[in-house]
Amino acid sequence: MNSTTVRLLLFVAVFLSIVFLPWWLTLGVMAGMAYYFPLYIEIIFFGFLFDSLYLASQKFPYASLIATTIILVLIVAIRKHIRR
Repeated sequence: MNSTTVRLLLFVAVFLSIVFLPWWLTLGVMAGMAYYFPLYIEIIFFGFLFDSLYLASQKFPYASLIATTIILVLIVAIRKHIRR
């Protein structure tokens, strides 16, 4: 399979993990995907989706969106230092 097909299948897998798995396991799956792919920008969409599904009644409804953006930035920075 080519990279696009794998990425699409894993997109569906992460989407299903948001729906069916606990938040901490889903966050680990998203962090793993962000590490595995060079720039896993889909993690920002998943953070927004997670907020839309579960955290709408909180005082600050965009906590997951900010957390996933921070995870993406940290993993991109870590990957640059690891792969020198």
